[in-house]
Order: sequence, then structure tokens, then C-alpha cells
Amino acid sequence: MLKTTMLLLDESISGWRPRSTKLGGFPNITYEPRKPKPLGTVFKNGVECISGVLVAQDVIQLPEQQSAKSYNGLTSVLPDKSDITAHTAEVLQLVERAQVLKRGWVGGDSWFGSIATAVEVYKRFGVHFSWIIKQNQSWFPKKALLKLLKAWFKERPAGHWVVFKTTIAEVTLFSMAYAWSLKGVSFLLSTCGLTEPSANMHRSYFQDDFGTVSYKEIK
Repeated sequence: MLKTTMLLLDESISGWRPRSTKLGGFPNITYEPRKPKPLGTVFKNGVECISGVLVAQDVIQLPEQQSAKSYNGLTSVLPDKSDITAHTAEVLQLVERAQVLKRGWVGGDSWFGSIATAVEVYKRFGVHFSWIIKQNQSWFPKKALLKLLKAWFKERPAGHWVVFKTTIAEVTLFSMAYAWSLKGVSFLLSTCGLTEPSANMHRSYFQDDFGTVSYKEIK
């Protein structure tokens, strides 16, 4: 029996090009213009990190059907008692299906990640969480992190980072702004791990004044 301690989430699409009808009779069709084949069935996937085995999957259906799936619309444990939204419900479903062990870990594509997801996953399953934060910014101190990064490191932020730590609903989280180049900043959220520099340096690539691609190694 495969036991999942680390779960990685992402999405995929099964492309479909019907010949005689608009949708070809498929029950679950989504249009995603950013995909190589934009029309098809979208899946949210959970892969066990060590073996690479697909251990959980959700077929994305019509909004009405998706909202009827487990955890959608339940009251969250956040201080404002807001409802659990689609991306958080999706993570909870996949963690449950994969039977991630307590004190395990889940991470993946930024679509899934948020403060709400981190808190709900840990409170309900005791599973840790790490994510890059992009679109789901509620409760996340992005502006404050960015201002502090600029205040401390001025015009030379590359290879530096700042960290905030807090507790929400008895779940300890840290948020980080990491400058991987002079202009590029990634925002991260985690309930586990360290904020010390890795022994492996990161290569930040750039073009010089003559168009030659070079790189600089930073922490």
C-alpha cells in the first residue's frame, strides 16, 4: 500500500477537437485559452512526490457541479468565518483522497495556494503546506513585505529576503518575499521549513548590454 507523505498538486487538460458537434458529447468540457489545446477536460492532479505516482485526481465539471463537491461553501476557521472557496476546497478534497499522513506536506501550482488553504489543511488534516502566492492574496501581507524588502535593500535586493511570522486559528505560518533578481520578487507562504539560505546557489539569468545571456549566483 502506497502511503503519501508529500503531495504535489497541479492541473492538466485532455485536449478534445470534436468534428460534428460543438462539444462532441463530452459531459465535462472547459475552455482554457492558455493551454496548448484550449478545449477539453481539465483535471486537478495530486502526485506522490517520492514515487511520482498519481494518487488523487478531480475532474473539473460545470460550476454548479463543482460547488456541490465537499468543503465548498463551508464556514472556514479564519477569524472572519468566511466561506471556504473553490481553490481551498479543491486542496482539501485532493489531500483527503490521497490520504496524506499527518505531519505530511502538500504544495504545488500557485492556483491552489493561500492563507485560507494553509490554515484549513493544517487544522483539518494536520498536513503542512508551502506555496508561492500569486492571485489568492487575501490575508497575505504582500504590500508590507515588498515595502520592507525595498526599505532594507534599496536598489540591490537580488538574493535577499524578508520574513513575517504569525499565528492564525492556532496555525503558525511564515510569509516571505524573496528577490531572485533586481526586479523579480516571489512571495511564499509555508507552515513548515526554515528561512535559512540553501547550500545550493540560485542562478539568476539576465542579458547584458550586448544581448549576451549571463547569470549571477545568489542565495
